[in-house]
Amino acid sequence: MTTPLAMVSAAGNAAPSRREEMSAEPDVSTRLNRLRFAVLATPLVGVTILSKFSVPPLGEQGIGLSLLFMCGALIVGSISNCIRLDPRRLALYVMLIGFLGLVQILQPDLFSISSMLLLTALHLPYVFTVPRGDDGDRIIKYFLGMVTVFAWCGIAQYSLQFIVNPRFLFPIENFVPASFIVQHFNKQAALAYGSEVYRPNGVFLLEPSFFSQVLAVAVVAELCTLARASRLAVFGIALLVSYSGTGIMVLAICLPVYGVTRRRWGLLLLGLFALIVMIPLVEYLHMDRFLWRVGEFGSTHSSGFARFVGGFYLFDQFLWGDPWRTLFGYGAGAFTDYASHSYYPVAEMALSKVVFEFGLVGAVAYFGFLFCCLSSSSAPRMLILAVGTTYLLNGIYTSFAHGLALSLLLWNSAHAVGSAGLQAESAARVLNAPKAGS
Repeated sequence: MTTPLAMVSAAGNAAPSRREEMSAEPDVSTRLNRLRFAVLATPLVGVTILSKFSVPPLGEQGIGLSLLFMCGALIVGSISNCIRLDPRRLALYVMLIGFLGLVQILQPDLFSISSMLLLTALHLPYVFTVPRGDDGDRIIKYFLGMVTVFAWCGIAQYSLQFIVNPRFLFPIENFVPASFIVQHFNKQAALAYGSEVYRPNGVFLLEPSFFSQVLAVAVVAELCTLARASRLAVFGIALLVSYSGTGIMVLAICLPVYGVTRRRWGLLLLGLFALIVMIPLVEYLHMDRFLWRVGEFGSTHSSGFARFVGGFYLFDQFLWGDPWRTLFGYGAGAFTDYASHSYYPVAEMALSKVVFEFGLVGAVAYFGFLFCCLSSSSAPRMLILAVGTTYLLNGIYTSFAHGLALSLLLWNSAHAVGSAGLQAESAARVLNAPKAGS
């Protein structure tokens, strides 16, 4: 009798063990999914919520925590096996860096090693992906939730500054030590020179232009997924009070393409109707500021000219007359020095910097790399176009566009159902809504 009793006792002790193992498996899976999503969302958080923060001495150089967060996400993801190399992107990356590096070695002048290393580090995350997860739709929903908070913060900044001291509405700029803030950005920008009215930045974004761009990308993402009128209205109002033209430029490119490709003619008519309605409100809404900013392209003393026109004068002055420089540029890091000797003001933008430093051949290689990486994403095409447009509106060493691309387009392994999943969720919510009188 001893042996059977022992067997029964052993079986009784083994049963809870198996149950514990079975119950532990979902916990491990849940923790892994949370860690995978945290890695996926880190670039997005870095270029939005934490975009203004830095550590000495990086802040003085205009480098924020976002780059460190991207590198940290790669390290954590690699250690936890949440992130993998994408062979195709890796091959493209090696060819790009190898080609640009070879051109620097052959340059007749010295080049900036630190600038080349920064370009290498900033684009290294492009070769990775987060496999074994279907977080494509989830990260878009997370992004839309974040931007909704930014939008309400921006609306509050603009509305409350007439009754509250503006320094309290821009707390990071006014209460965080300057050494821990990213420099060289217009974080608290006045509506016009000498004006005491400030353009909102959503509290967290680096400056109003980034605020308007993230709102524009959110508008496109919302249209491609749930298309909630309430969210679109909030994003639209926040975009108007940002008084920044870069977000309008993103929508000016994306909305007509969206309306034509999706045959949403009603959307185009609605946009035209909204413009007509706003005509009587131009003065009240300070819409003349938008019209004034359009005129910046012809004024050599404006930021619009420096960002979008000045680069072509710089090319004409230094580049086009020399065949070698035209093809291969002046070398990494050369843009700033030559821009200071330009006849006209010029700001560092992606197109002007890449063409000037790496020439036409290098520019084709660089933008070809970006195009191949972004086009390989399974995200909605219109979202790819919106994020891709932000590259042309910022410098290549500014992390903003890179962070959006990594989280929304590149690191998520697949949008398994694409926008259909979110659209199905929206349809289900409508169908399950309580009927009137029920």
